[in-house]
Amino acid sequence: TDESIIDLSCGCICCTIRGDLMSTLIDLYERREAGEIRRFRRVVVETTGLADPAPIIHTMMQEPLVFAHYRLARVVTAVDAINGMVTFDRQPEAVKQVAVADALLVTKTDMANDAAALSALEDRLAGINPSAVRARSADGVVDPEILFSGGLYDPAGKTGDVAGWLASEVAV
Repeated sequence: TDESIIDLSCGCICCTIRGDLMSTLIDLYERREAGEIRRFRRVVVETTGLADPAPIIHTMMQEPLVFAHYRLARVVTAVDAINGMVTFDRQPEAVKQVAVADALLVTKTDMANDAAALSALEDRLAGINPSAVRARSADGVVDPEILFSGGLYDPAGKTGDVAGWLASEVAV
């Protein structure tokens, strides 16, 4: 593909996905198998803050060419402690991101000076997705366990909305 792939010294494979996620993942696999890039055990897909998560999850779980070589292990959603409530009210994609997540990471907690507002945000997160593991990040520090632990992604443990969103991707 024409995507820009950089093999960093830390072992990360970073790619700028200009095209289709499925094509990019297959291209990464083929390049790894051909020895063109270092072997990797994990691919982290970081989306924009307001990306619709359903098409990405569907691609990872249902597209045969992707599923043959990759497994969706964890969906993590970062929630801004300062702007999270307003974002939920204005952006339905933000609610979707929380609903589909296995883990929720509340960021910027060091800058949130209102304990009651932070508690209200935590309550809202629990209402949207009661089964997600929750953690907080302060000063940009994130425990890697929240990002990389857990088993395979299972939408069955999510709300009925999640099943509907994923099913609607089949029709697209």
